[in-house]
Amino acid sequence: LTLNATSTCNLKPNTSEAKILLDAKVIVWDEAPMTHVHAFLAVDRLLKDLTKCDEPFGGKIILLGGDFRQVLPVILRGSRSLTVSSCIKKHRLWSDFFVMKLTENMRAFDSEKEFASWLLHVGEGENGEKIQLPPFCYPEIQDPVQQLFSDIDFKTVTPELLKGRAILTVTNDLSMQINNRVLECMPGNEVIYESIDNIVSNDPQDHLAYTEEFLNSLTPTGMPPHKLRLKPGTIIMLLRNLSPSKGLCNGTRLIVIQLQKNVGGKKKN
Repeated sequence: LTLNATSTCNLKPNTSEAKILLDAKVIVWDEAPMTHVHAFLAVDRLLKDLTKCDEPFGGKIILLGGDFRQVLPVILRGSRSLTVSSCIKKHRLWSDFFVMKLTENMRAFDSEKEFASWLLHVGEGENGEKIQLPPFCYPEIQDPVQQLFSDIDFKTVTPELLKGRAILTVTNDLSMQINNRVLECMPGNEVIYESIDNIVSNDPQDHLAYTEEFLNSLTPTGMPPHKLRLKPGTIIMLLRNLSPSKGLCNGTRLIVIQLQKNVGGKKKN
């Protein structure tokens, strides 16, 4: 988004989204230090307009979370001084906030002291411009699988046991490797669904250049793999807004309950 000092939010009164903001008692704004001050002020103007109240943020309680020693607003080709001046901390509205600090440092536990020490050096700029992750930040692939699911018997697993468990990776290829390893631990018969890929073009050269085998090897962002391996009880993620009114949105976690030749049954996790 291209923001300036007069930017506004395109949210109309008397809409369901506006009602959510009006009914909210507290608005939590995570990673606030990354927010450009113009976006900060645009939300301030929006809430004043919706509530018809001239107090900061329309009198709503705003809870900001974040650390100013981490990522500040990203300014394209901006200098250090421009980045700092774009920070919400430099605006007069910041004086209306009361700063509260966490009293219990989770990173101070014995198991996290090494990471806490390294993170502090990064925050203080002592590691230079190029930061090398220490070995304990990227364990072997079998470690997260064993750590996350070692207490689960997949023969009797329930959806409740799987809630709140997820392994995050930075690449789709690695996530598929982990998913397949977890799938092998689960009981039941595996069903493989294969996609049908072809080129939509009237040019015969395109069909020669992009073979079906090549298309099968691709997994574009937001699409499942060519060979989708599933078992009953598998947790899957919805990749499109199928029915937002029923909570079936992009990113919704579902559990496979039945697999057939061309269709699968599922329910929300």
